[in-house]
Amino acid sequence: MTADDTYLDDGYGLRTASADNLLNDFVQEGAASFATFAAARGDRHDRVDGVGTLVDAQSPVPFFNRAVLEQPMASPQTVLDALRAFYGQGGSEAPFLLDSSWPTPDLSAHGFTLMGHPPLMFRPAAPLPDAPAELHIVPVADDQTALDFEHVLAYGYPAPQMQPVTKPTVLPPAARVAPGWHHFVGYVNDKPVTAGSGYEGDRLVRVDNIATLDEARGRGYGLAITAAATAVNTDKPATLIASDLGRPIYERLGYVALLRLTYWLGTRTTSVRL
Repeated sequence: MTADDTYLDDGYGLRTASADNLLNDFVQEGAASFATFAAARGDRHDRVDGVGTLVDAQSPVPFFNRAVLEQPMASPQTVLDALRAFYGQGGSEAPFLLDSSWPTPDLSAHGFTLMGHPPLMFRPAAPLPDAPAELHIVPVADDQTALDFEHVLAYGYPAPQMQPVTKPTVLPPAARVAPGWHHFVGYVNDKPVTAGSGYEGDRLVRVDNIATLDEARGRGYGLAITAAATAVNTDKPATLIASDLGRPIYERLGYVALLRLTYWLGTRTTSVRL
């Protein structure tokens, strides 16, 4: 309590004003990006007050079935009940990702598997390097570039659940024009070798979906596609969630690690009783 007995909010969630703190801006704009993408694709999505934003593409890749907590988990049971209610619908067996920007209780006894603690990275607005001369980066604008984008994700990330890639499923036509989203493919000799996305929010650019085929690594292509996604608005700072393997690449672009997130993998039959 303050001297005038005014309650101090925790600084997170929709009640907190934009620009109050960087982490809240990242969480709120990230949640909005996934909801916008889900709406464009026609996927199920919802926002549960006191919990966060839930999207469900019923994809075998859990990153597309994502529950983004919008504040620390003050009431684990409230969160777990919301997850069961939302992801228990639809008859899908696909797993889902619980995405928390804060430490959580240990959820392993309730059917969740800890996926890890990836670093959240931040880059202030600044000039970006040019791509290697042989790399031609283009926006995803049609079925062929969408197919090439998904091929690189499936085999470069890699995401075996997406293989084989025979037609666009992640980026159908409506998803390619989801507000704020920009998707890119990099080609060398007309062969897709790298891919990535950038989402422009009110205050931040969020870089996502960065992947490079194994045989094309070590040539600066991952750095170049990250720069292209970062550059969807060069006047705004950018954020991304890195892997420890990819972190040095992002550091070369001027990204710095701020903190580590918490990722849990849940199943549709996860027990959520404490």
